[in-house]
Amino acid sequence: MRSGMVIQPPRVSIVIPLYNKADVLMETLTCVQRQTVRDFEVIVIDDGSTDGGGALVEAVADPRFRLLRQENLGVSAARNRGILEAQTEWVAFLDADDIWLGTHLADLLSAVEDPEVIGAFTNYIFESRGLSAVACVVPSQRVDDYFSFALANPGYPMHTSSVLFRREQLIDCGLFAVSKSMGEDIDMWCRLAFRGPFRYVARPSATYRDATGSGSLTRYFRKEAVFPVFAQGLPKMISDGEVPKHLETSAQRYANFLLLEHARALLDCGEYSQAREVLLQQCTLAWDPKRYLRRLLRTSLLGRWGFQLARQMRVGQ
Repeated sequence: MRSGMVIQPPRVSIVIPLYNKADVLMETLTCVQRQTVRDFEVIVIDDGSTDGGGALVEAVADPRFRLLRQENLGVSAARNRGILEAQTEWVAFLDADDIWLGTHLADLLSAVEDPEVIGAFTNYIFESRGLSAVACVVPSQRVDDYFSFALANPGYPMHTSSVLFRREQLIDCGLFAVSKSMGEDIDMWCRLAFRGPFRYVARPSATYRDATGSGSLTRYFRKEAVFPVFAQGLPKMISDGEVPKHLETSAQRYANFLLLEHARALLDCGEYSQAREVLLQQCTLAWDPKRYLRRLLRTSLLGRWGFQLARQMRVGQ
C-alpha cells in the first residue's frame, strides 16, 4: 500500500459494505488504489464482520480510507450509512469481493460530465462465465428510459459495483430499502430512473465475482423465490404520481419481467401452484408472451416432465 501521497479534495466517495470477506478484501482495496483517478475517499462499513476484515482495512496506509463499524444490520443499512457519511457530490459503490479496472472511476466520471444525468453505469463481467452483462456491440449512450434499456440488455444491465450516482439523488429517493434482503439494489436503480437520465459506458470495467454466491444477482440466478421489491411498490408509486408519465408503461413492463423471473424462481423451488398464481394474477401475457407461456407450461405435470427431459438432454450433450 502506498503512503506519503499528495491528497487532493475528494471528487467521489467509494462506499464498500463489508461482511466476512477478509479472504478477498485486499484484492478489492488494491484495485481501488490503482485507479487512474486519485481524488477519492473510501468509506468501508464493517457490518459486524467476524473474520477480521475490519482490521485489514485499518492496516491500509492510505489516509483516503475510512473504516466505520456497526452491528450486523445488512448490506442496505451499510450502504446507506456510507452514503450519509460521504463528503462528495458523487458516490460509487463497490462490493467487498468485486474488482475494478484501473480506469473504472475515470470512465464513470467522464460519463457524468453531461449536467443532466444523475448517474452512470459501466458494463460489467460475470467472473464465473467471463461474459459481459451487456453485449459488447451495444454502444455507450445516454439512457433516458432505463427500463426499456434493461429489457433489451437483457434484464440486469446494472450492478452495484458498476454504478456512480449523485449523493443527493440517492438520499432524496429514500436510500436502499433496509427491510429487504434481495432485490433492494434493483429497486434502487429503478426508483432513481424516475428522477433523471443515466449514462451507459460500454467498456466493461467492473468484475462481479458471482462465484462467491453473495450478491443479489447470484441469488436471482439461483432462483430464490423472493417477491421483487420494485414490482411490489410500483403500483403505489404510480398512484402517488411519483412515476413520470412517459415511463409508466416501460416501468410496468420491467416489473412484469421481474414477476416472470419470480415465477421461474418459484418453479425452480417446486412451488408450482404459487408460480401459476403469480402468472395468472400478476403477469401480463402480451408484454412477454414467450417467457410467460414457458413459465405457465411448467406449472403443468406435462410441462414439468418436458422441462426436465430437455435439461437432461442439454447436460448429456
